[in-house]
Amino acid sequence: MAYRVYAMDFSFYNSMGIYSFEARCEMLKEIGYDAMHLSIWHGERWRDAAKLSSVKQKYGLDVASVYVVLDLSLGENHPRNEGILKLLGSLEGCSTVELAIQSVGRNIRPSDPAGDDIAVKWLEKALKICERRNINILLYTHLSFWIERHEDALRLCRRLNHPNLGIVFCGFHWYAVDGTNLPAILGAVAPYLKQVNLSGSRRNPHGFGDIATIEPLDEGELDNFALLGQLKKIGFNGMIGFQGWSEGGDAYSKLSRSLRAFRDMERRLEAHPHWAELNLLP
Repeated sequence: MAYRVYAMDFSFYNSMGIYSFEARCEMLKEIGYDAMHLSIWHGERWRDAAKLSSVKQKYGLDVASVYVVLDLSLGENHPRNEGILKLLGSLEGCSTVELAIQSVGRNIRPSDPAGDDIAVKWLEKALKICERRNINILLYTHLSFWIERHEDALRLCRRLNHPNLGIVFCGFHWYAVDGTNLPAILGAVAPYLKQVNLSGSRRNPHGFGDIATIEPLDEGELDNFALLGQLKKIGFNGMIGFQGWSEGGDAYSKLSRSLRAFRDMERRLEAHPHWAELNLLP
């Protein structure tokens, strides 16, 4: 089975600016992607959200998801956080929202369960909207954010046990935060796993967060072939995206490289699934 793929729109950012919404969609369609993605952040790109409803008709692409950042240290009723609820109530052309929870309080550190009650209170309110509108919230792990580890997302999913709440597995953030115990982590999150994003990466003090780089899939030390093998082993059949943050440069060229590399990984896994079975020691 060939996975359906999308590119996160971070791939279209560079030091000179951001490619237009229209150019992004046209490039993705021409390269051969199945879907596009939109980062709205704290609400900075609302105008582009209104364009999502016409993406399928205009470009022949699906919309994989939109990405938003929740910061409850600002207060539950802060306009940024209220804006996410408004988005859930008005979003058209997309049924998936990736939610990165940056903070739940000024004195609560990443992964601290002391923030669970605060996050759950907001999520319960958001999920009531999702029920009415058939929208899924996927918790997005992120280096240095309160939801930093996939175990944090899993803890909330288990507590809320809501059909509209799931998890995105973020290959880079798993690698940068820990990078170990992949089979156990994927096995644990499997019941809630709805999407995956991947990137090439290598440990480097000049990388993102002074920890690791984000690169096209044909670069780096992170073994995405083995990672993909583990995803197949747990039966994951959702959409897979490519991260692209901070890659910069010619987006078309790098997205083409990533897609070619990914399809070649699929080909090899189909023919030789045992190649992806790694041992911890030589």
